[in-house]
Amino acid sequence: MNLTPSYRSRTWILGVLVLAAVMRVGFLYKNWDNLDFAPSFMIHAEVARNILNGHWFQENRAYLHDYVDSCQQSHRLIDPEDYAPPKEEQLTPLYNDEGGYGLLLAAIWKMTGVKRWWYVRILQIMLDLIMCWLIYATGKKLFGEKSGLLAALLYACFIPGIELVVRPHRDIWVTFLFITSVYQLVSLTENRNALWRMLFIGVATGIVAWMRSTVLLYVILMIPILFMTRERNPALRFSLVLFAGFVLTFSPLIVRNYVVFDKFMATRGAFWHSFWAGIGQTPNPYHVRDDDETVVRFAQSIDSTAQLDTDHYEQVLKQEAVRLLRDHPLWYVGSVAKRAVVFVFPKIGRELFFQPQLPQHITGTMNVSFGKAFLLAVDGVLTGLFFAGIWITRKRWKDLLVVCYPYLYTLVSLAPFYLAGRNIMNVYFVVLLLASVALIHLWNRLMRGSIQSSRP
Repeated sequence: MNLTPSYRSRTWILGVLVLAAVMRVGFLYKNWDNLDFAPSFMIHAEVARNILNGHWFQENRAYLHDYVDSCQQSHRLIDPEDYAPPKEEQLTPLYNDEGGYGLLLAAIWKMTGVKRWWYVRILQIMLDLIMCWLIYATGKKLFGEKSGLLAALLYACFIPGIELVVRPHRDIWVTFLFITSVYQLVSLTENRNALWRMLFIGVATGIVAWMRSTVLLYVILMIPILFMTRERNPALRFSLVLFAGFVLTFSPLIVRNYVVFDKFMATRGAFWHSFWAGIGQTPNPYHVRDDDETVVRFAQSIDSTAQLDTDHYEQVLKQEAVRLLRDHPLWYVGSVAKRAVVFVFPKIGRELFFQPQLPQHITGTMNVSFGKAFLLAVDGVLTGLFFAGIWITRKRWKDLLVVCYPYLYTLVSLAPFYLAGRNIMNVYFVVLLLASVALIHLWNRLMRGSIQSSRP
């Protein structure tokens, strides 16, 4: 029986998706009670609990701390359903975090009727399977069937990305925004749904900005990309629809912040705290470390009345940041360059430039152990193939610019301030896609050379 290429392709991508599902479900089972970053995602559960009780975007901090401590003492992730509510509510408005993921949890728990973690974790696995297919489809459209399949396979087996998927946290939704937006941009010329595709990107960015404010400028900086890769009139229409979708979706959060805090605030109220945590990532004149408690002590050494999660605390750190930029401009530029290197070479750059993690932050995030030499080698190989893929596709610079836009956006928006490993993983699909192009190109050249050498 002769198998047509389309049938073989469907079989291969189905196999990749099955492999991806098995790996993610297995990883979820293995890491069910992993408490790394527990305070970060438990705050979303606290927000969701209060939304369901009619208290929108508020938190009971004492209850939240007790909840986190109980999970850590029992060494397991306790479902909010099984943790008793507080006897007395002492609620404060959510200030130091975004509330979008809590709103998602509240919606899921409202529909299911019980507050269980597994619902959102399974949802995120299903979402990631869609993203795996979108990577295949994007690679196929731009670089051919083999490149798309290989990129999907690499994504399916990419353990750092899988770890983000099974964690009940918002990071995977940022990845979803980036992958779907690239797919939609690549698909603009295929049918008459171009304006709907742009509206989807704008709305999706607005929704994800409710979860992580680092994507706030994503649609703004996409507009120059549209004018560089499209004709002027279509680019103008696309830009208007894109911006309108984003503003209509995100503006209610700005209104909420203004009503609650009496000031314009598009991000969470911890920008300058994050800035100083970023300063602490590299050796610095202030001896600050990338650690929340260290940054708080630093702020209170400047003003003893500065309390975390207050506007006064942020203003103290802002004034000191202005002083840093004035007194140490060259050092700051150097720190930005170091973070940029870490972004491009995650493992190698961290070993070269970042301060060692403090003991309380050295955790087994994946419960999978790899030697440092192996990780450094993988980092070097993948990044090298990434640059090779850029070189191979350099003449198709418009397509290359569209594919690399999430990568460039994340680099430009985060390197000046603060860079976390999960931020890099949000856009690592770009690296995997272009590395696949390089690998297929190398394989084709080897095969041609082998055929030519075998001829008499």
